[in-house]
Amino acid sequence: MNNEIKIAHKGFYLLEYFFILLRSIEKYSEQDKVFGEFKILKKQNFLGESKYKRKFETDEPSKTQQDRYHYTFREVIEEAKTYDLIEQDALSNLRLTVKGLDLLKLIENQGVESFNNYLFTCMEQKHGTFRSIIERLYAKNQYKPGLLIFPNYSPRQLDFERSNVKTVEDIIRYSHALTAKLQEDISSNLGLVKDMSPHNKTLINRLVENKLLPSSPSEDFNPIKYNVIIKRFRDFWMNYFLKEIYGFDIPLTTFDRWIYRGKQIGIIYATEFYPYFSGRIVYPTSVVVSKSASQDFNKLFNYEDGKSLYIHKPKWNDANQDKFVNALVTAYFDLRRTYRSYFINLLAMRELVCYSMKISERLFETFLDEAYKLNLADELKIKISLEVDRLPEETTAMYLKQEPVMVDKKYRNIIAINVTPGDRFDEQAA
Repeated sequence: MNNEIKIAHKGFYLLEYFFILLRSIEKYSEQDKVFGEFKILKKQNFLGESKYKRKFETDEPSKTQQDRYHYTFREVIEEAKTYDLIEQDALSNLRLTVKGLDLLKLIENQGVESFNNYLFTCMEQKHGTFRSIIERLYAKNQYKPGLLIFPNYSPRQLDFERSNVKTVEDIIRYSHALTAKLQEDISSNLGLVKDMSPHNKTLINRLVENKLLPSSPSEDFNPIKYNVIIKRFRDFWMNYFLKEIYGFDIPLTTFDRWIYRGKQIGIIYATEFYPYFSGRIVYPTSVVVSKSASQDFNKLFNYEDGKSLYIHKPKWNDANQDKFVNALVTAYFDLRRTYRSYFINLLAMRELVCYSMKISERLFETFLDEAYKLNLADELKIKISLEVDRLPEETTAMYLKQEPVMVDKKYRNIIAINVTPGDRFDEQAA
């Protein structure tokens, strides 16, 4: 298959937008009424315009917000039409197709996972995008198979306090430190040696050309432009990694959109919150092969050349229970040594376990729920304590940037593990 990725550059992240559009059209056909219902369901489902869910919505959206709602609404309509989920007549009235009706029945009878898998099939039949991305992930990093990194370091993370950044020379020194750190990350995570100093020079020259920085290193720079300058650094290097290191000839926003769709489906993992790394990591939780000999992989899609896409979805059995518990213990004591606390952040631990086992967030939650049931029945060789520090809705942040973990029908975000002395897990606690 041609590795060139040809997909629309516009669109939206959250697959739930398809659901609220279909549900709105199920109720109305006139586009104005559909849009009104769409807004109501959007608010009820806390859907934002980014890859993150909103934690609350304003009762009276601004004109800019209303314009974004209309934009998203139009984009969902166009893509739903592409997959033959809806039809639109000459008067712009909307109606569900047989496929659209089937998709609504699917989520009602079988749940979100089946709904997302159906959408995945529609997308892959039309574009083949996920295969192209997954094959590129494996091809671009054989040192740590499939792992792509997008490092991002603020000045403070590199010991440049904002209050001490006063001249152009201070910004240049930060740029050199940042370049050195990025080269270090490339070496340790990708096994590559890169001299990125010419690209750093290009970036500084662009900042001068755009009048964000004075031309003389000794001159003061306008502190009002500080955030803009630091964002330019981030955007420049993110795009450099995507295009120069990994060879994706698409905008970063397009790449992000499809990566996070893949995360919702469970075939790709992406996170900005991996412990011990500043930035984003992306890796596959699926593979494209002719045949999978492992029962831990389920076939999701067949391609015309005889290959298929298999998602890594191990079943909960004795062998995988053992692997999961071992990964839990390893991650727990790794974080505990770092943070020096008995209770540690469950979301941080989830990141380590998902990467170790190459599983989705949804499967992590399923496995932890199973392990916790055994723990309550005193049938597990470790003791798990799960608590809630603060619920997501109790924070003041606008977006829910990390999905909470539901175990035993309650949201949890901190965990403690006790290991029986002399048990085979005990050496990890030492």
